[in-house]
Amino acid sequence: MNRNASRGLRALACAAIAGVSLWAAWPGFQTAPAAAFVVPATPSRSGEGDVPQLASFVVNAAEPARVHAASIAALPDGRLFSTWFGGSREGATDVKIHGAFFDPAAGRWGEQLTIATPEQTTRDLGRLVRKMGNPVAFMVPSGELWVAYVSVTLGGWATSHLNLIRSSDLGRTWTPATRLVASPFLNLSTLAKGAPVFFADGDIGLPVYHEMAGKFGELLVLTPDGRVRRKQRLDHGNRSLQPVILVKDAQAAVVLQRFAGESRPPRAWRSATRDGGRTWSPVEASDLANPNSALAALALEDGRLIAVANDTEDERLRLSLLVSEDDGRHWRAIHRFEDREAFLGRSFGPDVLRPLLTRDLEALGPGPAAESVLRNAEANLCRGETCSWQYDYPYLVRGADGDFHLVYTWNRSFIRHLRFNRAWLEERL
Repeated sequence: MNRNASRGLRALACAAIAGVSLWAAWPGFQTAPAAAFVVPATPSRSGEGDVPQLASFVVNAAEPARVHAASIAALPDGRLFSTWFGGSREGATDVKIHGAFFDPAAGRWGEQLTIATPEQTTRDLGRLVRKMGNPVAFMVPSGELWVAYVSVTLGGWATSHLNLIRSSDLGRTWTPATRLVASPFLNLSTLAKGAPVFFADGDIGLPVYHEMAGKFGELLVLTPDGRVRRKQRLDHGNRSLQPVILVKDAQAAVVLQRFAGESRPPRAWRSATRDGGRTWSPVEASDLANPNSALAALALEDGRLIAVANDTEDERLRLSLLVSEDDGRHWRAIHRFEDREAFLGRSFGPDVLRPLLTRDLEALGPGPAAESVLRNAEANLCRGETCSWQYDYPYLVRGADGDFHLVYTWNRSFIRHLRFNRAWLEERL
């Protein structure tokens, strides 16, 4: 290829990327959604008189040694299904999408499964997939279990796209992956993290976000059979990621978003709708500190909101349970699931890390052998003689029995599952 042709191809590629960016930033791609949400079902049990309970489990196996971005779905038969990605490191070509089932009666997570790989996704889509990322598992009204997951052909997360696999038998078998075409131009830069919402007309609203030439949350509306119907902007500019939508009634919902901007102090963003998601109020800063890190949240029956977040300004070394009584504007911490704030700005090495990790083993609950936990955590948290802590990417759901289920990345090495009941929560509210 001659030099002029090569320059022409590069110019064409740059123009294509610029076109994607301009299209994504254009505010006109806003078809109004249905005018009513489906309100999450009230738990079958009130929990009144229950003994407060908090239980801990480790979801994944010891290999692969690096895992991240778990989600969890409550199945109609009472079990739970969690999915996450794992490999040698985030963004590596050996990353796969894994999953496992939790049996509440046995109180244990089952065998770790592989539900999607780059090779399998490449075959299913008929196009190259090199890297994989965030999976989101959820039940849909038809009774199917769906997993939407991120993949990349070339470049980084900013050039990603979404894929969907479906199971009609609650995860025993899966359909081949299909692409979710979220953009009419090259279908680039759509990622998922939050739990979906549902509309009265049967459509499914999947919170997604964009990272190319801007960072902002969106809502990807899917048909009941898994096709993209439309996409709606939840913010503009270069400041927000990973929206979480909290439905309060058929017309009202609140959206919280991860801070991804440059302003100080960093605070989680919030906005709201009072017309079933047809329009959203301008994004405003809440008082919840957010160090550019994912958060999770749920709406309670009494109108209050609860969230799990890294409520610090700089690092992900504390993970807290918080409550808001004014639709997410103000937040109050009511429990610390993880707290290493004493190490903020402090340099320490493996000699300090090891005894503290050993003490943590007592609280982690059933899972891989202790030596595997210690080995993986030290390998992922230390670079030579410098170590750090990291607890992040929470995902929170509620089962039909009213219990709450939280999964998050524990020190880059394991997916921790915490199960607590309403009585435990009420003691702290």
